Amino acid sequence: MSVETIQCGKRTYIVECRITKNGHKYLMITEKSFGRLSKVMVFHDHYELFRDALERVVQAEPIPGSAQPVLA
Repeated sequence: MSVETIQCGKRTYIVECRITKNGHKYLMITEKSFGRLSKVMVFHDHYELFRDALERVVQAEPIPGSAQPVLA
């Protein structure tokens, strides 16, 4: 199992590569902040789509005044 921890002020992000009982790889992304945990699972067959979307969003101009996430 591979684990990366990113400390950002009062937030901690943990990115882990795990394997299911039936042998499928997935990423577990955990955010720890203000006593709460939020988790996202991304399965192996979605890695490329997830990475590409993340890259596009990081490079795009932010939406002015938007505090709420926009879900596609």
